[in-house]
Amino acid sequence: MLAQANISQVKTSPAGTWTIASAKSTSGTPYSGTVQIHPMGKIYTMSWLTTIGDYCGLAFVEDGYLFAGCAFDNNYGITLYKINPDGTLDGKWISPSNQGVIDSETAVNGTPGQLEGTYKINGTSLKSGNYQGELKIIQLDETYQVTWSMGIEYQGVGLRTNDWLIACWGGGNLFALAYEIQGDKARGRWARFGKSSLGEEMLEKIC
Repeated sequence: MLAQANISQVKTSPAGTWTIASAKSTSGTPYSGTVQIHPMGKIYTMSWLTTIGDYCGLAFVEDGYLFAGCAFDNNYGITLYKINPDGTLDGKWISPSNQGVIDSETAVNGTPGQLEGTYKINGTSLKSGNYQGELKIIQLDETYQVTWSMGIEYQGVGLRTNDWLIACWGGGNLFALAYEIQGDKARGRWARFGKSSLGEEMLEKIC
């Protein structure tokens, strides 16, 4: 059974080098390039080398999807929320400074069946301990504006895929991405902070 589990994990791992077979930005501009994906404990690091810019990011894998976030520098973090039917969100988050450590966050007081709204959050961080605050989620056409208030305020961009919300927060240009892994191909959508439309990215694995 252990051997079978290891084989399954290898088959579903997104680690490797991918080429961007086709893509367009949020403004419709086509671009090309490569994407490197490396495992780091229970998460993944990613790097994009493209004709519209180079980026580094972090990612989670859940339900056959690669959920990622990136920015121009290391001043960012990503949070992945599981959207529950009762109006609560179960989150986990990472940032480059965490060195692979996954922290947790729970959001309550939402409206069942609706992602938009104001939530109360309780979280645990290995660096700073327990924290509380408020989370606001506002839909902007195909993307979401996400704001955390915990004494200081963090703003981010969110992208929903089924019962998951991936959000990237921090300063400057922020991107939230979701790829559906289909063997050696991956179909991606991405959101950019301050934009209401989505970009698209089709990947093909090289090695």
